[in-house]
Amino acid sequence: MDIRKIRELLVGLKAGTLTKEEEVWILHFLESATEEEMSAVFPDEEWKEQQPMLVGSHELDRVYESIVPQISEEPATRIAWWKKPVIRITAAAATVLGMGVAVWQLANPGYQQYNNNATAGIEWKLITTQAGENLIIYLPDNSKIFVNGATKVMYPEKFDGPIRQIKLVEGEIFLDVAKNEQAPFKVTTGQVNINVLGTSFNVRNYKVEGLTEVAVKSGKIAVSNSGNPDSVLLTPGKRIVISETSGNSLLTETDLRSIDGWTQNEFVFNNVTLGDVFRNLEYKYGLRFEVADTKILNKHIRATFRDKSRWEILDLLSKMLHFKYQVKDSLVVIR
Repeated sequence: MDIRKIRELLVGLKAGTLTKEEEVWILHFLESATEEEMSAVFPDEEWKEQQPMLVGSHELDRVYESIVPQISEEPATRIAWWKKPVIRITAAAATVLGMGVAVWQLANPGYQQYNNNATAGIEWKLITTQAGENLIIYLPDNSKIFVNGATKVMYPEKFDGPIRQIKLVEGEIFLDVAKNEQAPFKVTTGQVNINVLGTSFNVRNYKVEGLTEVAVKSGKIAVSNSGNPDSVLLTPGKRIVISETSGNSLLTETDLRSIDGWTQNEFVFNNVTLGDVFRNLEYKYGLRFEVADTKILNKHIRATFRDKSRWEILDLLSKMLHFKYQVKDSLVVIR
């Protein structure tokens, strides 16, 4: 049983991005799963830091009713799995997943469909995550978008025409793009345009930072912006940082592990200020920081955290930079 795949399919079920075959498979699994299998998918120990939430029955009823003729059992005798009183679905701690992505945020109110009237004939979906929410979007062409917390991303119901296009409104995404030479892939965010054929890369554009960062894990991409309409070619390990106000850009090299580390519960901080570190923890884990002496935020660190919980990372940071802290729910008070 591939637990990670099951959790990814649960998010796709809620987001409406699954194929009909995938919907049949995941619902049939949930119908027939043993108690041991359900415990493996939703282990009790993961509920310690999160509040349980119920699956939206209206949404599940809709999907279930649309595919029930494709399932071999007699519909009249079955009880839908989500209506069984023993079933609960929670937003579990991200550290449980190997890639650090809580892929079964089924009750996320940020899932919604967005009709962009400015783009005639195309229906767009807008996915919004809160700080601490991470998920995966499966696109119609089998490309994948890993979505960080505090992010808004738009994609079409289906790709029509010669270009596959998505829009990062704000936040951070890592894309694994399926190659299709007949339909180039395009990402727009702010004043920046990114053109690719098939590759994997990260895009970050949080308004509070005033910058757009693009870094390539594999393949090649071309990046242009309003301040410099000439495209800049990025290859693996290359990163470009573009000012949202001036359009000026800086091309640098970066550690390949740091490009998509946040999708795999890994952080690579290479001479990064503590303020930037805190911001990354805020987006990834939903933490908030209250700092009495803000001078500490300008201190730089070099560190790699792999498969560490948010609290383990915070404890290690306090030892490295010699500060004390208190935790009140998701608020971290630095003394």
